[in-house]
Amino acid sequence: MVSGSNSSDSESESAAVLGRPSKLWLFIALLGIAGLAVTTYLTSNALSHTEVGCSISGCNTVLGSKWSKIFGIPVSAFGMATYAIIMLGALHAYQSPIDDLKRRRVVALTTAIGVLASIYLTAIEFFVIKAACQYCITSAVLVAVVAGALIVAARKEGPLWSEIRMRSD
Repeated sequence: MVSGSNSSDSESESAAVLGRPSKLWLFIALLGIAGLAVTTYLTSNALSHTEVGCSISGCNTVLGSKWSKIFGIPVSAFGMATYAIIMLGALHAYQSPIDDLKRRRVVALTTAIGVLASIYLTAIEFFVIKAACQYCITSAVLVAVVAGALIVAARKEGPLWSEIRMRSD
């Protein structure tokens, strides 16, 4: 009996052999859409000077604090840009060969900045403002999940992960 290809090959092996992008890029794009929705809601409320509907009492305290704007621009607007770049870059990465690293690098850098900003802003939220905003926490969780999915996608595809590892050595 002649056996064909092993049906239990992992997606990473088939992606690397066939040069196909990981389907995780679509998941990352969906996370980008979710983050874009959250940050657009916050930005539209900030620009219209209306309070957000919140199931916990701290949202409007956080969103009305001096930490909620940078140079007069709502922090959530920067979040919108971050998630738009993540979404568009992920869609491009999904449609590109795995060795086309330009947009993958942009998504990785944008995600890293988003994670660092979320850590900083969440610390401000809890330790300085002493209030919590469910939308801000949701955004922080979304960008953390994007980072995790990005690492898995990069490892499955190979070229981006190799570049990331070379820079960390």
